[in-house]
Amino acid sequence: MKHEIKNRWTGEVLFTYEAPEGIESGMIARHAVETAIAQDANLRGANLVGTNLVGANLWDANLRDANLWDANLVGANLVGANLVGANL
Repeated sequence: MKHEIKNRWTGEVLFTYEAPEGIESGMIARHAVETAIAQDANLRGANLVGTNLVGANLWDANLRDANLWDANLVGANLVGANLVGANL
């Protein structure tokens, strides 16, 4: 299943993730975000509304101006993450 992370204002695709079979649907967005970060993708302005990021490794992520409204960040590693202007 393909999952796209898009810019919250323009709709531009920032990262495309091809989820392997067997990942439960509620975890696809989290895996997409973690994969994007591991590949140094720039997620500035990403629309991550309602994403389940429980325990996600967001180390050094560029989430500046991202929309994280209603995202579950319990236990997420945000060390060094850029959250300037993010909608939390």
